[in-house]
Amino acid sequence: MIQWLRESRRKAKEAAISLISLMPASLYLEVRWRAYNLRQQKEILKRQQIQRTIITSESYSFKPFDDTKAIFVHIPKCAGVSVNKAIFGNLAGGHTTLDDYLNVFEPRCIVSYFKFTVVRNPWDRLVSAFQFLKAGGFNAEDRNWSSGELGQFNDFDQFVKGWLNKENIWKWHHFRPQYHYILERRGKVQLDFIGFLENLEEDFRYIAERLGLDCRLQHVNKSEHNDYRDYYNEETMRIVADVYDTDIKLLGYNFDNSSLPAQLAKRSSGRALDLTAPGLRRGNSRHL
Repeated sequence: MIQWLRESRRKAKEAAISLISLMPASLYLEVRWRAYNLRQQKEILKRQQIQRTIITSESYSFKPFDDTKAIFVHIPKCAGVSVNKAIFGNLAGGHTTLDDYLNVFEPRCIVSYFKFTVVRNPWDRLVSAFQFLKAGGFNAEDRNWSSGELGQFNDFDQFVKGWLNKENIWKWHHFRPQYHYILERRGKVQLDFIGFLENLEEDFRYIAERLGLDCRLQHVNKSEHNDYRDYYNEETMRIVADVYDTDIKLLGYNFDNSSLPAQLAKRSSGRALDLTAPGLRRGNSRHL
């Protein structure tokens, strides 16, 4: 009996996944939106929508997204604070993922708003995140977590060899893979533009022009450290390559950024992401 139930559930799950794969994105968004609103607590839904009304120049708010008809997915340590301040005038949505934004904004907004992000070389991003958190991070939460989790490591080499693995990186948002922030769980909704930190001046200019804005990027919340390549040896390079293998394949990076021309060419051809990258997590399969 138990085996029969398991098999029935497996077949039902496979049928649901197959049905979703056949849905047009617009229908999928509508079904997902309604399902989320039916099962979620009313207080949580209310708080999410209040975020779309907050006026602030210092804190978080979704209101600028509605004002500009754009959604920025801010990956930690990818110049997100600078982009938010320049375009939206505040911290906007913080580190909210694309998948979570689909629970906040109506399907018509998701379809019509300009959805973008900025990504970064994983080896470079890791150095920046480590140095940033060791220096105290952005707030008390960062400081407390860093003190408890990273306090035992005197330098980056010790940190990579003693802490970095595919389980630990999910403990804190600065270390989570970039794909976690920019991929929708079913792959039905994709970003309209992916900027590269290594090409940020040109990419930011395109984003501002796309939104009809006259603004300049000022670098804030920047980590203080040497060139990231100075922190690595052959062993630590390999460790990071293994831990962040999905990001590296998905985004097309290599260690020294000589991959950038090929990345820009792929983006120009409409193939900025390699969705065949191994290990992609599509979220909780029990829900749309």
